Amino acid sequence: MTASYIRAETLGKRASLSQDAVDSASKLVGKRILELDSYKNSEIVGSYFGVRGEIDPSSLSSVSGPKHAFPVMKSDGTLRFLIPEGPLTTGKYEIKEPSSGEEINPRDLDLVLVPLVAVDLNGNRIGHGAGFYDKTFSFLKSESGPELIGLAHEFQIFSSIDPEPWDVPLDLLVTENEVYRLGMNHPTGSMGED
Repeated sequence: MTASYIRAETLGKRASLSQDAVDSASKLVGKRILELDSYKNSEIVGSYFGVRGEIDPSSLSSVSGPKHAFPVMKSDGTLRFLIPEGPLTTGKYEIKEPSSGEEINPRDLDLVLVPLVAVDLNGNRIGHGAGFYDKTFSFLKSESGPELIGLAHEFQIFSSIDPEPWDVPLDLLVTENEVYRLGMNHPTGSMGED
């Protein structure tokens, strides 16, 4: 299956979800994230505001724990991350973004919650096609940095996705049903392990 076919099929399924279904799945995913040692030990987490049926982790920013920095799309196709200090605006693609705040270098994030359209259990991810996350975190191909945690509905998992040379793989996947250590093709077991 091609990336465009997978993207169209999955976006169609996501679009058919009711807001209640998205909210319920997002709460379950949020509970699993709160149990992760890597989240508990983080100081600053890259997060996002979910749109169009995506798992939405933004409510975690109101829970005590790490600070959350949210992405702002830059004209060069990368993301800057801001800890919001004021009202949100609607940016490109109708996605909420902070209008101001403390800027955090992507290398200084402890972990990043990553939206996706589709994923396999080797960590290969298909996004919406603009490449913002792959461009922003391309440095991870040659140096260490934040753990990348994909958030998805269980139906967004595919048996195999062919990666492109520029793709940056995910380290972990959290769905409403499981926490997956990617590359091992099985759930991690109890939610507190990571």
